[in-house]
Amino acid sequence: MAQTNDGCERHAVPDYSQEGGSMKEPQHSKGYQRLLAFLDQQMSMSHIYQPVMLKTLLAGNGVASRREISAAFLAEDQSQLEYYDEIVKRYPTQTLKRHGIIDHQRGRYQLCDSYNIVDAEERAALIAICDAKLTEFIERRQQMVWKHRSQNFDPVPGSIRWRILRRAMGRCEACGISAAERALHVDHIIPRSWGGSNDVSNFQALCSTCNVQKLNGDATDFRAAAEALTHRSAQCPLCDPLASELVAENALAVARAVPGRVGHFQIAPRRHGTGYFGLFQPELNAIRALELALGERASSMGLDGRTASIVIASQGVGEHCLVGCQFERAAKEGTTNG
Repeated sequence: MAQTNDGCERHAVPDYSQEGGSMKEPQHSKGYQRLLAFLDQQMSMSHIYQPVMLKTLLAGNGVASRREISAAFLAEDQSQLEYYDEIVKRYPTQTLKRHGIIDHQRGRYQLCDSYNIVDAEERAALIAICDAKLTEFIERRQQMVWKHRSQNFDPVPGSIRWRILRRAMGRCEACGISAAERALHVDHIIPRSWGGSNDVSNFQALCSTCNVQKLNGDATDFRAAAEALTHRSAQCPLCDPLASELVAENALAVARAVPGRVGHFQIAPRRHGTGYFGLFQPELNAIRALELALGERASSMGLDGRTASIVIASQGVGEHCLVGCQFERAAKEGTTNG
């Protein structure tokens, strides 16, 4: 490493052109020195974006369009390759194989023998037809072609996205893989088109692979699920609790204090007629959100939320599930129980 006039270290490229073979350090432009100083000493990376953007600009002699920079990001994004790996395995492979046009083995795909004996001119003509089919389809469907992948299709607000990723602790809520290994998407559990809401409880964090597997293979009757969430019983006090009894609520669950017992709360789903293990994931998310809210409330009451014991049981209020939360004062240091 060597020092520039402004004190920045830079990589030196030896030059043996001097007589006698002695090394000479080449003189670089100020632009090179400034960029090298930034890359070596100042750039703080939280993702791949800065070096990829700079590399793209440098490759374009200092100029690049937004789309060119986006394409460079895409080329580095392994999660996108994983997404389309799953696509390849499903619809196009199954359809073309059923028609006897392709075959595949161990991840290698090929045209069947009867289609593989074409000359260069025929191959070029067929490729041109494929291009024409693509152009015709895209012109007809326009933005609908990629609507299922577009961030502008019912976008998730940044604050909600952060709450979902924080709740998931940076892991896919289906397979458990870390966001460091595979990109996470915030996804509606019950789709908006099937009556799902934009409430926090109806979102989940899915990795790119689980998300595409859900898109291609999930045959859940979401309309029936959405209707089930509205089920109430006129005889059940938990289905229509008095507002004065509630200490917290959200779209799918309510919480009330247990009379005469400080720090004791009961949480119930709004839906009637199921035990805990029959609850839908949005309802479990809603209950968990109230547990966290009650933990904050207990802390403000001088109770230590860290000593909370969560008791989950289907209790005797008709068939309505109850989740009991108990927050107690933390034991003082040096004391023991019993």
